[in-house]
Amino acid sequence: MKYAIVILCIVISTCIHAQVEHNFEMEPSNTNCHELPEKFNSPSQAIDAVEKSTFRFTQSIKISRYHSPKAAFYYSCDGKTGYMIVTLKDDSRDIYKNIPQEVWDQFSNTNDPIGYYASNIEKKYESIQ
Repeated sequence: MKYAIVILCIVISTCIHAQVEHNFEMEPSNTNCHELPEKFNSPSQAIDAVEKSTFRFTQSIKISRYHSPKAAFYYSCDGKTGYMIVTLKDDSRDIYKNIPQEVWDQFSNTNDPIGYYASNIEKKYESIQ
């Protein structure tokens, strides 16, 4: 009886783990972010397309009312890289592609997001033009 319970637990945990990996490798359910094009005609077209899509992971932060960036938004389809949209102090917006999740996490958790953005994102990643 003990062996049957142990075997049953192993089988159930293996099935649950296999299902999670299977769903992650496949296109996430209820998302359409995998349908976004590789290139956009303009930053505004890219921002519009990203904001209208559904993603596996989205997060936003408000930073400042008077400095750039004022706010930032992160959208990731695969949980590894994603799009980052920043609202600048003149209310214009920039969009960056292929921002690693780790960079977003560091940016959103730093005590100086304005400085982090200037030195680690704005200067290292090219915005969509």
